[in-house]
Amino acid sequence: MSTNEKSIQDGRGSNRVEVSELIHVVNRRSGENIGQLVNISEQGLMILGDSALPDYSILQLQLILAADSEIEPINIGAESLWCNSSGDGGQHWIGFYIIDVSDKDLERIRYISNS
Repeated sequence: MSTNEKSIQDGRGSNRVEVSELIHVVNRRSGENIGQLVNISEQGLMILGDSALPDYSILQLQLILAADSEIEPINIGAESLWCNSSGDGGQHWIGFYIIDVSDKDLERIRYISNS
């Protein structure tokens, strides 16, 4: 782990867990697909997206579990904290801090992060 990765990890209240299934992240207001969920915790998430996003953008997001269209999306309010090029074809790693989530959706995030 690099020094930068360690300092970011030390600043988190909980460890993020990589997701094993395909979960799309969509801007609830515009309907735009922002990217794919890479990891998540109760406090934050990271996605891999096709477009850069300005730091400190506040967005209403939906996490859509692609495996089953019958499952309700998870709705969260989140603030982008950083955005870095992946160095691979124009994609970007984007880190978010969760600022608003219902109790029901928080339980679902806990389930995902413990799977």
